[in-house]
Amino acid sequence: MNNRGKSGASTRTFYETENLWPSVKRQMQAGDFLIIQFAHNDEKCKGEDVYVQNAKLRAEGKDTLTDMRGTEPNTTYKEYLRRYINEAREMGVKPILMSPICRVYFKDGKINAEGRHDLSKDGIDKNYVRCMREVAEEMNVPFLDMTAKSMEMYESAGQKTCMERYFNCGDKTHTGQEGGMINANLAYLLIKNCPELKELHHLVALPSIEAYSTYIRAIEERGKREAFAAKGTPFTQTLEVAQLAHIERTKKGFIALGQKWPAGEIDEVANRYIEYTIAAEKKKGLVIETITLPIRVKGGTGMNIHINYGFGEQFTGVTTIYENTALPKNKTLTIRLDQPILVPAGQTLHLRILPWYDSNGRPQGKKYLHIGELQITGKRLK
Repeated sequence: MNNRGKSGASTRTFYETENLWPSVKRQMQAGDFLIIQFAHNDEKCKGEDVYVQNAKLRAEGKDTLTDMRGTEPNTTYKEYLRRYINEAREMGVKPILMSPICRVYFKDGKINAEGRHDLSKDGIDKNYVRCMREVAEEMNVPFLDMTAKSMEMYESAGQKTCMERYFNCGDKTHTGQEGGMINANLAYLLIKNCPELKELHHLVALPSIEAYSTYIRAIEERGKREAFAAKGTPFTQTLEVAQLAHIERTKKGFIALGQKWPAGEIDEVANRYIEYTIAAEKKKGLVIETITLPIRVKGGTGMNIHINYGFGEQFTGVTTIYENTALPKNKTLTIRLDQPILVPAGQTLHLRILPWYDSNGRPQGKKYLHIGELQITGKRLK
């Protein structure tokens, strides 16, 4: 198993980015299976292709979008899926289309249409899952409906359980460890029950979802207890900004490159962030116990942020630990996160703040995110 998925990529950007799809092709060989799963980031323009949207904006004399991920499900989304399939087959690789897991957008106990990746509006069909299924039928490719499977599981568990256990800190898109493992179990069951994938049915059977949940919670709790029980030297440290990516710092605060927030963004932009780092010693790990960060928005109420952490330059083990949408304008909000994070010996923790702006369909200027000193407390393990 080789997971080459990339956070934040759409069918277009994964295909066109040099170190993504070309890198996958270099690692594949005849006889391999390739599971293709996209949609979340293809929806960045709410069901419209970004090039079509930019053409309209230029015709109206407006600024164009800089986030190029958006595809239209009936046209460009389908076309990129076909490209992956054709190029895989040329190498003797067997493609599989797997629809995306649901976002946990609940309404009256059910996942709504947008949560199921159906952005249809005003009689115009913009259903990404339907379009993927049509490509699968057209090109005779196995289709695994993870959207329906995850919807069934989420609705059965209920909104409260999903938000408290399966997803990260109120984030309705990105699963935590338990949610990820449960969805992996669902994917396995889909493969196991797909007649077209008999070659994969010999895989070792996985435990039940209930067993997974119990196992993951036990690991998490034991890890916390062991980390906090370990002896260490307490410390408090203020972190300086280590890196900015596709964002600039002005006297008024942080703003996207070009001094405007792009239109059409509905979620974090993985390559736009403010990053802080802290490294553990080569032979001694450290535990971060609290993170405190004052933030203030200037100019509007459409600012949204995620706070994610990961490890090393490759930013592995990505976890969302904070989400806030529609931050209040001109009001300082002090974020305090009491979540233990273990930084293993020799590892560097990368902490990223990822802002985006609800632009109401057009780029927004003069909207700033002001960030105060980021302070952490914890202990250096002995």
